Amino acid sequence: MKRNVKAKLAPMLASALALSLLAACSNGGNGGNAASGTAASGTNSEASASGSAAATQTAGAAGEKTPEPLTLNIMLWGDKPKQFDEVVAEFERRTKDTLNLKLKVTFTPQADYVNKLKLKLSAGEQVDIAFDAPWMNMNAFIAKDSYTNLDGYFNNDQYPGLQKAFGSGYLENNKFTGTDGQLHTYGMPLGQYLSDMPVIYYRKDLAAKYGMSDIKSFEDLTAYFDQVLANDKNMIPFVIRNDGNYGATAAIDFNKDLPVKYEAGLWDLNLAPNVVATLQLDGKTVKGVKLTGDKQDSAAAFPAPFNQPDYTTYQTIREWHDKGYIEKEPIVRKDARGTFTAGKAASMMEGVANLDAVNAQLKAGVPSAELGMFVVQKTVRDMVQPNPTLISDFRVWNFLCIPKTSANADRAMAFINWIFENQDNHDLFELGIKGKNWEPVGDDKFKYPDGIDTLQNYTFPGYMLTWNPNYIRLSANVPDDLVAYYRYVADEKSYVRSALAGFAFNQDPVKNQLANPDFAKISTETLAYQLGMVETPAAGMQKLQAKWESNKTLQSDIAAIKAELKKQVEAFLAQQSGT
Repeated sequence: MKRNVKAKLAPMLASALALSLLAACSNGGNGGNAASGTAASGTNSEASASGSAAATQTAGAAGEKTPEPLTLNIMLWGDKPKQFDEVVAEFERRTKDTLNLKLKVTFTPQADYVNKLKLKLSAGEQVDIAFDAPWMNMNAFIAKDSYTNLDGYFNNDQYPGLQKAFGSGYLENNKFTGTDGQLHTYGMPLGQYLSDMPVIYYRKDLAAKYGMSDIKSFEDLTAYFDQVLANDKNMIPFVIRNDGNYGATAAIDFNKDLPVKYEAGLWDLNLAPNVVATLQLDGKTVKGVKLTGDKQDSAAAFPAPFNQPDYTTYQTIREWHDKGYIEKEPIVRKDARGTFTAGKAASMMEGVANLDAVNAQLKAGVPSAELGMFVVQKTVRDMVQPNPTLISDFRVWNFLCIPKTSANADRAMAFINWIFENQDNHDLFELGIKGKNWEPVGDDKFKYPDGIDTLQNYTFPGYMLTWNPNYIRLSANVPDDLVAYYRYVADEKSYVRSALAGFAFNQDPVKNQLANPDFAKISTETLAYQLGMVETPAAGMQKLQAKWESNKTLQSDIAAIKAELKKQVEAFLAQQSGT
């Protein structure tokens, strides 16, 4: 999941972004072009690639009779954005004589969303649009034939917004295998860049106070931490989240000369929450698989140094803990950003997309503060191409799906089509009401109106509805030197294409094994090491490894998952090679 990168770069960058991403997705496409003529298979959908009367009418095309009023039931996760109802009202006003839709959008807390969506679809409740992703329910629902095949809505003159925003190359790498064994579009792919760009936000005013210039290297960063400890003893040098994300692990690993996995034929694959596999590939054969919680012997045949555990990062995190760079008990820190913006910490890590929100909150908490940004990944700072840390399957992470329980697939797709018909439509949902919530800066940037309370302003998580490589605006506050990094992460040449690009693991055959609660316990047990809270990391991890290996049920489930994964991956590789 990615945060809001609000931007459309200068024309050259915008074009480069769209063309490079689409070109990247066109190389090595997966299977045939199912969008060329397959009818959409929603329960009540009549749309096809050649268009239909229903599709034409519901799309609100010029000269068509206004369709009957209809309310769309939409499920999104997280908290409802401030002023969201006003944006919806503006949409309904603009489209009353064309789409004639009302939107009933239900926001569900993230902890409850997955189960709530499952229950609603199992009960056959009317859900017209649902946010989903392979890291949530999507693969399982596709395997159960619960989502509508959307092929017919793309490359379709009746949906010009979809034609404009979703080229064939982009769609090809975001297809999934259906119950017929063929690749289809089962969700609207939502993405801007192929990777996030984490930065460490720090206090430039404090660095100046210490006689330091801007942070440009890892050595500068640790020197800054040392100065904080020496001069502001009540301030945390680097505040980290209690879930381990955007923390010390990333800061350290991204600045180490790590061995390159793919050069050894090793590829990582996320199978489910808390379950990651490393596969050793040789042509179309899976030579070995190691899973979260697996026996160390499963990696014995991997090329060195990947055949042995490496706990050095955990040891360095503990050193940071002992020096005081991070807190003694970071597990209790629920709001790292709030701690930083209140002036209680000298730095923190988040995505660069959150620049405006972080800056606004820091100014509110410490009016005299000045925000600095340090790009965390050394290979990104050096603009290495291809970048060994940027492995991509050229898939996006998030999708909008149409459940087969919906009787309104055409009308739902007409709504999504409207969002992508032009920049103004798109900007309404991504940025809010122009002139009230935001103002354009040229053709490719935006700013907030003078005097606006940004903490109460409309902020929408675009990864759930609006992200697309053709519609990107950058904040006017993005420094010029960071624009070069945006260009870098938009460039296909910056990425290594995964050997598993196009593969989607079907969890259904081993869903019970993947649901083993011990996988979540492993994540909880290793979190303490990511937070630097274990005095002797290597010895502690060896004890955990022995505990996992002695868990017979866990090892049995791991063996079943590995066997199923090997079968599916080898079938995929055989299909890719045409054998």
